[in-house]
Amino acid sequence: MTWNPSSPAANTNLHVSVLNYSQDVGVASSLAKTLLNYAAKSGDASAKSTGEGLLTGLMQHTDSLGIAVPETRTDYNRFDDAYNATSGEGVYVPPGWTGKMPNGDPINSNSTFLSIRSFYKNDPQWSKVQSYLDGGPAPTLTYHRFWAQAEIATAFSLHVQLFGS
Repeated sequence: MTWNPSSPAANTNLHVSVLNYSQDVGVASSLAKTLLNYAAKSGDASAKSTGEGLLTGLMQHTDSLGIAVPETRTDYNRFDDAYNATSGEGVYVPPGWTGKMPNGDPINSNSTFLSIRSFYKNDPQWSKVQSYLDGGPAPTLTYHRFWAQAEIATAFSLHVQLFGS
């Protein structure tokens, strides 16, 4: 069937399943923008209310650097993975090749993500990651990712553009 925008048919065979949940502030902001744009065009009050509710909820996670929520990350366990030719995981360095990173860290066949990024160890939160690498609990950190902060800012700006302050 060809979609007709002036007379769209119901999509009765469309189904979704939610596999995972998160509290990602960037994704919440993107969803808020989608709902607010839809509400502005359609007049759907529920979409506007939900979009505004997301923006209000984001404001409850403000700190001195922006808007973010703590995350527990288990993927730091890959920091010290050496290259595994069977799985293709780890830092691949061609056989016989050596070099140096701009910070002076050596690159060779034994390189890991961390060994060529030793500056991570200077981060004030590094001890949480090192503790995890040493067998402790996964670290919980608050990330202020640039893309998420930009998405948040443009979501609030969009609301003002579409609906006023």
